[in-house]
Amino acid sequence: MSYTIIGIFPNEKESRDVITKLEDAGLYDYSLANSEIEALENVETKDNRGFFDWLFDRNEIETDRYEYASINSNTITVYAETEDDANAAKTILDENGAIDVEEKTRDYLAGKYADKHHEYPISESKKARIIAKAKNDLYFTDERSAAYRPEKGMSDEMDSQGKKD
Repeated sequence: MSYTIIGIFPNEKESRDVITKLEDAGLYDYSLANSEIEALENVETKDNRGFFDWLFDRNEIETDRYEYASINSNTITVYAETEDDANAAKTILDENGAIDVEEKTRDYLAGKYADKHHEYPISESKKARIIAKAKNDLYFTDERSAAYRPEKGMSDEMDSQGKKD
């Protein structure tokens, strides 16, 4: 299984220090972005709906939370193949200044989603977050919803030989 670990940092110096620590730990598959648009350029997705939209499987509130938290910040995204590497990356991000996303976005979300304020999902970790998602393909998010839902059946009739005329 593949994992994507994301942490948001308030300034470039902290994020550069974290990258040094990630490399010292042998974690070299990462990207550093100053904005959501730059992060999107480092991930191959099937559409251009946005990095956080892709990361959170189009969950409007989680996408909004992270887009807002990343304003004027640096986002570090680490890709890991094993759970141990994912946890090591998360620990490095958490211990070296990853912002508390829930705390930073609490008032913003309460104002924007007043009717859902107590319903929006709060991740297990308020700082760096591990998502079970491959770098180039979606496996699943916390809700484990399928990324691709094929259409049912065919749109055109076929003859008895299985060919369209």
